Amino acid sequence: MMEKTLRRKILPVFAIGFLGILTVVILLFIELYSVPTSLEFSEPVRVTIPRGASLSTIAHTLHDANLIEEAWKFEASARIFRLDRKIRAGRYRFTKPMSPIELAKALTSGGYFDIMATFPEGSTIFDIARIARDSLSVDSSAFVDACFDTNIINKYGIDAPSLEGYLFPETYSLPEGVTAEIVIDRMVRHFLSKWDPLMTQRAEKLGMTREEIVTLASIVEAEATVNWEQGVVASVFHNRLRRGMLLQADPTVIYGLRSFGRPLTRADLDTSSSPYNTYRFGGLPPGPICNPGLDAIFATLWPDSTDYFFFVSNEDGTHWFTRELSEHYNAIDAIRRRGESGPLPEVIIDNRKVIKEISNSKTTTLTQ
Repeated sequence: MMEKTLRRKILPVFAIGFLGILTVVILLFIELYSVPTSLEFSEPVRVTIPRGASLSTIAHTLHDANLIEEAWKFEASARIFRLDRKIRAGRYRFTKPMSPIELAKALTSGGYFDIMATFPEGSTIFDIARIARDSLSVDSSAFVDACFDTNIINKYGIDAPSLEGYLFPETYSLPEGVTAEIVIDRMVRHFLSKWDPLMTQRAEKLGMTREEIVTLASIVEAEATVNWEQGVVASVFHNRLRRGMLLQADPTVIYGLRSFGRPLTRADLDTSSSPYNTYRFGGLPPGPICNPGLDAIFATLWPDSTDYFFFVSNEDGTHWFTRELSEHYNAIDAIRRRGESGPLPEVIIDNRKVIKEISNSKTTTLTQ
């Protein structure tokens, strides 16, 4: 009788204890499988899990990246499901919030070590080589050599002295340990994918080859630092080429001399025998002088319709375009005078009224 009484008293206690434990387990699993509503991100989140990192270190790395609310939940998930020894080092990319258990499972797949590298429009081969060296640990000398390797150039069907102009400026996701040849291949193929049959037809209508368009576009890219002026700058060079005038573009001389980072002198223009010296040699230079963006290529293929033959630039990045040499010299004088006294007069460019406010400006480019 006493045993039955004792059993009646103990069973409820065990039942309550069991229900309590079950409730805790259920709540724990809910926590581990739930995606916290407080975790939001508009752009992909990237984290690197180093080799040999402890579970605690990994949990805090995820917490610092705002991928989990509390580190212990991730650690619990990994241990309960025996994933702690299966997590692999690498670089991981997450596009949406995940539950702790989903994160733990994702980290067992093995990360990749892709690195984001940005190559700006107007970069030269030498600029790109430096960026590739600094961000991707690519041998910069090997990169430059490969860009001038005729076997590599011919492989892409490009008729140019180098791959200058054909390394499409963009932000690329590239694997860790990538070689110079792989970077070059990725960039050139990206350029080739951008060049379509309509562009070929337009180039032919202008009486130019793809290589000539890219060469001229690279000069436009270098000269027109203000995007909306690219079509006007391109029209100036087209007009000069049609008339048989020298292009007289400073950036081509700089490229030929490899004198990046210093201003040109009159002696540079007069004495340089480089075929890139468009003050001495007619027509286009032997090849592009930088890697132009798509806007500059479009501007060269479809330039504004103008009758300008000259322009002078200012430190604010804009230009004053003129039709006659006398107007050009007047513009230079006006810039020098008005730079100290106030704004320049209104200039009409293809029916667009432009008020050029020049403060402490000076002539930086003279196209004669």
